[in-house]
Amino acid sequence: MRSYARFNKSVAKRFDQWMVIQHYAEGSKYVYRQSVRLFVEFLKHKAITHVTHIDVRKFMLYLAESGVSIHSARRHLQAIRRFYDFLNLGGLVSYVAPRLVTIRPTPPKTPPHLSEAEVLRLIEAARTPREKAFVEFFYGTGCRLREALCMRVQDVDLEVRTARVTGKFGKTRIVLLTQSSSEALRKYIAGRKVGYVFQQDYRQKGSLISHRGAWWARWRDYGDAERKVQSRYLGTVKAVPREAAQKAFDAVIATACLDRPKKGEPLTNATVAVIFRHLAHRAGLTRANPHKLRHSFATHLYENGADILAIQTLLGHVRTETTARYARVSPFRLVEIFERCHPLGVHHETQTHDN
Repeated sequence: MRSYARFNKSVAKRFDQWMVIQHYAEGSKYVYRQSVRLFVEFLKHKAITHVTHIDVRKFMLYLAESGVSIHSARRHLQAIRRFYDFLNLGGLVSYVAPRLVTIRPTPPKTPPHLSEAEVLRLIEAARTPREKAFVEFFYGTGCRLREALCMRVQDVDLEVRTARVTGKFGKTRIVLLTQSSSEALRKYIAGRKVGYVFQQDYRQKGSLISHRGAWWARWRDYGDAERKVQSRYLGTVKAVPREAAQKAFDAVIATACLDRPKKGEPLTNATVAVIFRHLAHRAGLTRANPHKLRHSFATHLYENGADILAIQTLLGHVRTETTARYARVSPFRLVEIFERCHPLGVHHETQTHDN
């Protein structure tokens, strides 16, 4: 039996290149790539071009038996549809087999978000100007992570309290800054005129080590052109307790030149993930990330009476249906609406008595 495994992988690689040409978002490319890879592994030796809707159904059955949720299965099916749209466009298949397979509709999931009290705890947990600027900016604007990391100092107007960001499909929009987020950005930017707003921080911490019964401070000094590794003897382990050695180390490091030359590069997703992991831990939260703050921004606006179309504009959504996910009514707002709008509610009874 002839194996088409190598052929399948080469076609999947062409799909990767096509997504780059079409300027797909990094997140979309990652999801589609993983789904196609999983589908190719499922087919084994069968050619991608010989797949029918029966094979796609078997793949969906395989996912279900593997414990994949229905929401994840829908994402996989959507990715396979896009992949076969590409094959059909290139003339490799005569019809798009995955579009003959459907999955029952599921109720939309409520986007995970933090309460207003949890957001305040996250802000209070920030210890550095960068951490404070991060939390304040994401909650104050509702921006996506990629929008924030690509934003430059020249795009921010702290006086007017606006910022220009570039979202999906290269669309540029103006976001509004709260007073607190504007102040946090001002302290973090600290007079910089150009470059990325959230850039790499190359400051090192140095190391306090014990070696052969002695305490040593070790760091790389960037005060001269040689940038040598420096070390200083702080005493023996027997004579100097660790707390005293730590104080001596802090005094030595305070006078050292620890700042590496800045390369003007934006922060990476991994660095941001580490920052928010530490913030969440200090705030006593299970998890926090920029997208959760984006959901919190939209949810809190809606719960405080903001119009859906206004929220759509602020978030940079293309479709109103995407923003409608936030149109959930909290129990407190439900009671308020009931009392205010029902003919026999408290609000109407008060008006009747006043008249």
